[in-house]
Amino acid sequence: MIRPSLNRRLVLRLLAGIVLVWCAAAGWLAWRSLHEVDEIFDQMLVRTAASVFAVMPATPVQGGTARLPDRHALDSDATAQRPAITVRNASGQLLIRSTELPALSFDPGDAHFHSVTYGQRRWRVFQRWDAQRQYWIQVGAPLDERDELMRKLLAPALLSLLALLVLVPPMVFAGLRSGLKPLRRLTRQLSADTHAAGASLTDARVPVELAPFTEAIDRLVARLQRSLEHERRFTADAAHELRHPLAALRLELDLAGRGDDAVARARHLQRAQEALDRMQRLVAQLLMLARVEKLAELDDAGPLRLVSVVEAALRDASERAAARSIELSLDHDGNDFVLGSRSLLGILVQNLLDNALRHAPDHGQVNVRVGGRNEQVTLEVNDNGSGFAAADVARLGERFHRPEGSVGEGSGLGLSIAQAIAKLHHGELAFGRSAQGGAQVSFSLPRVATDAAHAPGYV
Repeated sequence: MIRPSLNRRLVLRLLAGIVLVWCAAAGWLAWRSLHEVDEIFDQMLVRTAASVFAVMPATPVQGGTARLPDRHALDSDATAQRPAITVRNASGQLLIRSTELPALSFDPGDAHFHSVTYGQRRWRVFQRWDAQRQYWIQVGAPLDERDELMRKLLAPALLSLLALLVLVPPMVFAGLRSGLKPLRRLTRQLSADTHAAGASLTDARVPVELAPFTEAIDRLVARLQRSLEHERRFTADAAHELRHPLAALRLELDLAGRGDDAVARARHLQRAQEALDRMQRLVAQLLMLARVEKLAELDDAGPLRLVSVVEAALRDASERAAARSIELSLDHDGNDFVLGSRSLLGILVQNLLDNALRHAPDHGQVNVRVGGRNEQVTLEVNDNGSGFAAADVARLGERFHRPEGSVGEGSGLGLSIAQAIAKLHHGELAFGRSAQGGAQVSFSLPRVATDAAHAPGYV
């Protein structure tokens, strides 16, 4: 497949424009030259007629016709132009006539120019009366002499334009090739290993026109590098987190296989099952986090009531809360109409509830509040546990980060998943201290109009 060439395309388009301008310039030059030469010739005929009237006697002479001698009798230059002159009196009697052009018919009209053909030559003729209307004159000049003058005037100019037309293409090609050097330099930079190491394409040598392009590439490369670094860190953290349950699982299975005591073997198998369950939860959370972070937008977003998502999550968490005598409560004011993904928001609320239940003490309290204010719907999950340490607040939501004093078998991915889901909904988690003295995690969404409750898919 032949790839299009930017250099060739620019050259062809510039040459097409140059040829068009050249043709227009040549046409205008020819038209303007012809117009000027016509004016010069016509003015010459007018001045010749005036000169003849100046030497004519005041009273017309009665008698024969005077014939002007031909050009050879005057021994004049054969190429010199001499007008043909015909003079008549008021009655139309021929007084003077030239040998080059026969006497034309008497036309005692107003002054004007016209053209006639005589002996394969075309003549430009001017006729007029004198001021006293005693003499009537016709002055003619052959047009081929005018055309010869035109050729002599136009030939050098058109040859110069033609030479310019021949010289411009290689100059344009060389100029474009030189002008496109920054693009070739950028190509070499992109292909070089140095740019992969983080070198910027945008520097002082980049032309103004290419600066937005190189800046966009630099931003793209920076995002790719951050993404690669993010994935490398994710892989390293996942490998580190999986290493412990795998080692525990292998150790417990090995001990269960070596022991003869049935009670000890059952205990080791129980611990192996716990390590396997932990690893399963970790893998499930890793897959969920990878899926959520890969999304660029919500495909299943629709109108819903946020409180309905919270109620479903509370029903799922009620058994675990009852096992530890933790009181679950929900407060809402009805202004909870939002646009979002029901499945992802359900995962977000479940993770926040899991985190609150894990850190709430036995016989503790976990309260969820949902309400709208200032065109926002806010979800708050509060508990009466130990809360977040000030040093940990900045790192909450990082992968595999577990605050000091964390309890349970958490892997440090719950808040990371919730944070990723919040960003997909154009929001962010906020962390603080609850009124009960424990932790508070809040999340806000734009509120939609209440009449959206009648839209399809609204629950």
